[in-house]
Amino acid sequence: MIGDFNWGNKTAGNLDGFAKIYFSFQAFTEKQKNNKSNPKLFLSNENDFKMPDSAIIKHTIEFLKDTHQQFLINHCFRTYIFGNIYSKKENIVFDKELLAIASLLHDIGLTSGYQNKHANCNCFAIESAIETGLFLESLEQMEKDKIETIQNAIALHLNIKVSKNLPEAYLLNKGAAIDVIGQYYENFPAETMSKIILKLPRLEFKNKMHILMKQQCTIRPQSRMSFLYQHGFHKLIKHSAFDE
Repeated sequence: MIGDFNWGNKTAGNLDGFAKIYFSFQAFTEKQKNNKSNPKLFLSNENDFKMPDSAIIKHTIEFLKDTHQQFLINHCFRTYIFGNIYSKKENIVFDKELLAIASLLHDIGLTSGYQNKHANCNCFAIESAIETGLFLESLEQMEKDKIETIQNAIALHLNIKVSKNLPEAYLLNKGAAIDVIGQYYENFPAETMSKIILKLPRLEFKNKMHILMKQQCTIRPQSRMSFLYQHGFHKLIKHSAFDE
């Protein structure tokens, strides 16, 4: 599947002509769907704001805080909360621990200590998936198939559309899209959004993320992010409903 972890390992994360056509079709179909606005508000409760309570989550949060800048840390936590809340919209059954780990580490390939570590990798999402797998394997606390599910979710989060048959990947993609480009912003009650941002401030997120993405486009011109930027993704970040 274009965009998944196996695809990344085979292609180094480079988009060929067929993959670009595939992405263009995804973009068109998503735009058509998003033009049909749904004003229904997303409901949430206190549990939606809480991380799963497990030893592996604690280790992952420690690793996150040791490796990421604060604006990215907050983004990763918000991504999980948004994905968690969105799941109720479509009654999606998923593993909260797997979604939490994928959310917390989906951008480790953008951090100073982990970006551009792999010479045969030209995509930060694939690099993030690789590094997340290595981290989880080092803990020796999680089954291989669960690690692969997390790696796939991280690899796929840059796709324009992800299948609901991969629930953790689907919700990571949705959670990240809500936080980065404000997708479904209007579906969140104002008090819910205010609570999330008060708890996890954005800290000039738009500008800082744009800088990181531009760097990726420069060093990885055949990557998915470069393709997305060529087709206006930077404008979606800049003009999202979030203030910063």
